[in-house]
Amino acid sequence: MRWSRSIVAALLSAVLVVGLLVAQPASEAEAANSSDFNPGNIVSDEQFFDGDAMSASQIQAFLDSQLQACQSGYTCLKDYRQSTPRMSADKYCDDVPGASSRTAAQIIAVVAAACDVSPKVMLVLLQKEQSLVTLSAPSPVRFERATGFACPDTAPCDSSYGGFFYQIYYAARQFQRYAAHPGSYQHQADRTNRVLYHPNAACGTSDVFIRNQATAGLYNYTPYQPNAAALANLYGAGDACSAYGNRNFWRMWTDWFGSPTSAISSLLVRGTSSSTVYLVNGSWLHPFPNAALVGEYQSRLGPVQVVPDAAIREMTIGQGVTRWIRFDGSSYFVDDGKRYHFRSAEQVHEWGHTTSYGINVNAELYDALVNGGWLRDVVRWGSEWWIVRDGMRQPISDPAILKALGLSDERSWMSANALDEFGIGDPLLANGYGAINYSGTDAVYQTSAGLVYLDRQQVELGVFDDFGAVTWVAVEHARQRATALPNRVWDGRDAWVVTDRGMLRVTKTMFGGDAFFGAIPRTIVLGLPSAGAVTGEHFQAELGASTVWWMHDGKRESIPAHSVATVAAREGIPSTVHRGVDGYLSWIPEHSSFSPGTLLRDAISGQLVLTSASSTLRVDDARVLQQLGLDTTPTTISRSVRNGLPPQAEAFDDFGVRCAAPGLASDRRLMSFASAAVQADWGMTFEQLPSDICRLISTGPALDQAVADSSGNLWLVGDGTRAPIDSSRTLRDLGIEQSAVVRVNGDPLYTLARAPMVPPYYYTGTLVRGWGLSQAYLVDQGRLMATTGAVAEELGFDDRPMGVSVDAIQVSTHGSELPAPLIRCNGREYAGVDGRLVAFPWRVALEFGDPTDFVDVSSTFCGKLAKGGWMSQYVRDTSNVIWFVDDGARTRISAASVPTGQQVHVVGDAILALLPTR
Repeated sequence: MRWSRSIVAALLSAVLVVGLLVAQPASEAEAANSSDFNPGNIVSDEQFFDGDAMSASQIQAFLDSQLQACQSGYTCLKDYRQSTPRMSADKYCDDVPGASSRTAAQIIAVVAAACDVSPKVMLVLLQKEQSLVTLSAPSPVRFERATGFACPDTAPCDSSYGGFFYQIYYAARQFQRYAAHPGSYQHQADRTNRVLYHPNAACGTSDVFIRNQATAGLYNYTPYQPNAAALANLYGAGDACSAYGNRNFWRMWTDWFGSPTSAISSLLVRGTSSSTVYLVNGSWLHPFPNAALVGEYQSRLGPVQVVPDAAIREMTIGQGVTRWIRFDGSSYFVDDGKRYHFRSAEQVHEWGHTTSYGINVNAELYDALVNGGWLRDVVRWGSEWWIVRDGMRQPISDPAILKALGLSDERSWMSANALDEFGIGDPLLANGYGAINYSGTDAVYQTSAGLVYLDRQQVELGVFDDFGAVTWVAVEHARQRATALPNRVWDGRDAWVVTDRGMLRVTKTMFGGDAFFGAIPRTIVLGLPSAGAVTGEHFQAELGASTVWWMHDGKRESIPAHSVATVAAREGIPSTVHRGVDGYLSWIPEHSSFSPGTLLRDAISGQLVLTSASSTLRVDDARVLQQLGLDTTPTTISRSVRNGLPPQAEAFDDFGVRCAAPGLASDRRLMSFASAAVQADWGMTFEQLPSDICRLISTGPALDQAVADSSGNLWLVGDGTRAPIDSSRTLRDLGIEQSAVVRVNGDPLYTLARAPMVPPYYYTGTLVRGWGLSQAYLVDQGRLMATTGAVAEELGFDDRPMGVSVDAIQVSTHGSELPAPLIRCNGREYAGVDGRLVAFPWRVALEFGDPTDFVDVSSTFCGKLAKGGWMSQYVRDTSNVIWFVDDGARTRISAASVPTGQQVHVVGDAILALLPTR
């Protein structure tokens, strides 16, 4: 459209102005809203370039709907026919075949398809240019200039483009030219353009970012945008600077076909490249958070329309969809395509929100949802009942609870997931009602003093077995603040047992005493069903068990069920059997009859105990029993049997035991001690055993300090330790005869700490050496003298050392070293020469050097050696070399130098090593 068309329409002809502004909406609800007009996005490319948007029959139906009747003598658009030429295909449009008689609808349809421009564009263009769609008395010139194409403002229309068909064809083709050569025209897409308000430049311009090619094409066809005055009077005239072409195009499209900026025609849509579904609410799109919620709306709003992503981008994205909507100041809850009306703001708050929460929907959406009536706080689906309070949903296990609480049982029927957004609270309960989870593992019961938690077994009791089932989440939620119900209860004044008839009042002493009862408030107990009271002997049993427990003397005794009547008659007590859950009597003392000395094992702790008529002995070390010859094969017992045994006495934790007198447990008997001093040497504590246990134990011989273990090793006991004794020699040296040594088992002996070895006793003159060591020692009256086998041999002792333990070497007393066979006995010096002692005359000994080279030994040591001869200054080595010794050194001499008759002794290398040569 040329700007002159707008001038003519706006200024020259009031009639024409009315003609151009026709197609007033039927109601305000359908009218275009000027606030939705966007000068940069008048119509979307998707809707504009859509040649198949309407078929010829759809166009004809549309034309018929816009005009009921044509004035006599005129041909209206809906009735118009024309022969059309063939238009060959070019780069803008496909081939248009010729025809002898086409209706206007057929011409629009065939051209729209060939040029891929929507029939809606052509219909709106015909209306805004010549009012042809709705005009009942159109003149021929309006058909001649139908779309205003090739009608310049300063010259007559080009007749070669005149006529209805050519106006339709070339207008459609022109929009494709704009698209093909965007740089050749003033207004371009995807950039900011200066757009006039009016042909009069004085009316000004503004920057407009044109978002798409369709809008750019409209501005190139009609280069003006509406000013504020034109938009303020959307269906009328503005001011002297108002232009109406593009305003009217947008307004007419909106009134006829809905929003021109969107390809959306459904109330549920999604883009081609996304799985997100949106709720269409006028010009707003509200995303759904999940597919389940889509289904709640889709049952009434129809299928999800898939539209180009650009159509999504052209809409305004609003808040996410929930089940909450608002319309005309009221709040609604949506489920399965129904809208349930909240009665009041208070109810909205009870459901966890304010009246401003949710999407404010338009009339189209509101009307599309089915009226579900008033929303009830009680909601039901299938067999499940719920009530919504304080923003939570509480399951109702029994509808009778509503009546008990004075609440209405009116309810809204909804789908199974309608209340998923609400957290699950406690089950709704009234006094005397309970609820159990679906799996039957946990339950809660309401009393006037609060909730009581019941476990799976307690629920099976007849008094509690009629609870309605609810979700486990609700029961678990309630459990957090419920009081757990022990099977044996102390309320601060009375003792109770939970039975199948209710709470049975009992005495603590009948059930083992204080330790076997759990405390809960009395107000809770009194709110539970009562089974009466028993104060004396009576019968108890577990549900379904054939064993009955006779409760008497603070313990329980098992009897067969068929014996109840007999025992009741004999004892003069009621035969009623009160039943509780499996294990409800656990740990209560149980009558038992074990002979003294029977070993038992606690099934729970594994602790071993030994029975006695007067006490129960804890066994910490079963080896003690073995050493005493008592039972070591335990019988496993329950905790209740353990609790029924006599009081616990001292523990078996040491091999020291007292019967008539203290003794040591060893070799399946009890060994006494030879004296109080010996008892003290063993350093043990002694547990007193009951007399009936002592009668089972054999006695053994009395123990002294020295004992032998199972392997025959000797030990000396003292100060609570055991020191090894190397041999009978050492034992005798200690003054202890072998016959006095008692053999004991290793276990009790080895509990004593090991002390260093008793210093061993070796005969004087014995050559010893520690195993693995190289140094040998000669023994002299208990002292060890470091020496060699050669020295021992020179002295006349055995040169082969006796192997002994390293400990024996370490604990022995060590004397002077004996590096050479030079000794001193009783003040006289001797040399060991070839196995005998040769005495030194006084002066000769001085010639052999330092007196300290002579080692003092005992007379016993010397007494064990052969003696003979005198030592001279003349000696011979083992190589037959003769030496003369004087002043601590030796000089080699010849045999001729030895005085006649002089004794020359052959000495060993050890002595010669002390005498340096000259």
